[in-house]
Amino acid sequence: MNHSILYLECNSGISGDMAAGALIDLGVDREFLLNQLHTVPLEQFEIDISKTDKQGISAVAFDIHTNHSTCKHSHEHEHAHSHTHHDHSGRCLAEIEHIIDASEISDKAKETAKKIFHVLAQAEGFVHGMPAHQVHFQEVGSDDSILDIITVAVCLDFLHIDHIICSPLYEGSGFTKCHHGLTAVPTPCTLRLVQSASIPMRITENKGEMITPTGAAIVAALANTFTLPPKFTIDKIGVGAGKKEFAHPNVVRAMLISEIIDTHGDEICILKSAIDDSTPEQLAYCHTRLLELGAADVYFTPIYMKKNRPAYELTVLCQPELEQIITETIFQETTAIGLRKTFAKRNIMAREIKPIQIGSQTIDCKICTYHHIKKYYVEYESAAKAARILGESLEETYRKVYTKIHDLSKMQDY
Repeated sequence: MNHSILYLECNSGISGDMAAGALIDLGVDREFLLNQLHTVPLEQFEIDISKTDKQGISAVAFDIHTNHSTCKHSHEHEHAHSHTHHDHSGRCLAEIEHIIDASEISDKAKETAKKIFHVLAQAEGFVHGMPAHQVHFQEVGSDDSILDIITVAVCLDFLHIDHIICSPLYEGSGFTKCHHGLTAVPTPCTLRLVQSASIPMRITENKGEMITPTGAAIVAALANTFTLPPKFTIDKIGVGAGKKEFAHPNVVRAMLISEIIDTHGDEICILKSAIDDSTPEQLAYCHTRLLELGAADVYFTPIYMKKNRPAYELTVLCQPELEQIITETIFQETTAIGLRKTFAKRNIMAREIKPIQIGSQTIDCKICTYHHIKKYYVEYESAAKAARILGESLEETYRKVYTKIHDLSKMQDY
């Protein structure tokens, strides 16, 4: 089982504050979060994190109040303040990146926040017909939008999320107010974000905006797939409240899930294509994108084609329900014009991630079992991060983890 999978259910759309509230409700330490946000160099602001009721559903409301707005208080609220003076009108991407870099949030959270803003800049640039670096953000460049996105990034890092699944995004219709006046729903920026990331969307009978550009950008930048695994368990549930009122509870539900892998009779789709005229950069990018979409494995095999031309055979293993999006991505990102497809039964070992404490660091270990057979594998990224912090070699960190596992296996069924 993998405990770092996040599922976002967006049946009421999504906005930055709704996403933040849902992630906080999953168990993010509020004092830690507020201390992190306190380091962001923005004008004076106040943050309220409170429990609210959305048509009988308990949810977390995440509210940011700057010196341009009136602060509203509710029960169970907490506050964070920052005191720096800065004109926030029409910030460009470089200015926002500077604000993010000047904060004291983790490097991973900074990278996540900047990734979201890059996607936003590309969408705004497309809408207004200009390069991304020339875009001057209005609403999404305001203090509260910046803090919404940074909050989401800090929460994802705190929860150790490395894979995000999102439901289709539900949207309303009609018109909404923006900096330029009235605009149709979905807004042009939201529409571009949904289109560019191939996000499934459904239009409801609700009047008004349900998907904000900030919410769409979070999904476009971070969602790995829009398909849930065939079987899974739900470990935690978080609910984030929206500001608007609809006929249904206006909430985003965030769930930490663990995939249940059937070790017997599991069917896998195998896609193959011989490619002799794609660049190394194209192949590397395609490899990354396919893994992000949820492919079980992706690899290249050197081959010779007609006229003795060196080439590569691309092989992708994926769940049958991912076949279409994987196929589309291969055709889009490589020069391939055809694929061979087969389905195969396979037996695999059940997997579970367990934390191993080494000094001040927690390192993930993958435990694989099949009947009486059990194998242990240290997760590289987790071990590499710990080795850097502990100031020791990666080999030494691995040795400590395997020694700890050996000791634990003697005392319990580990």
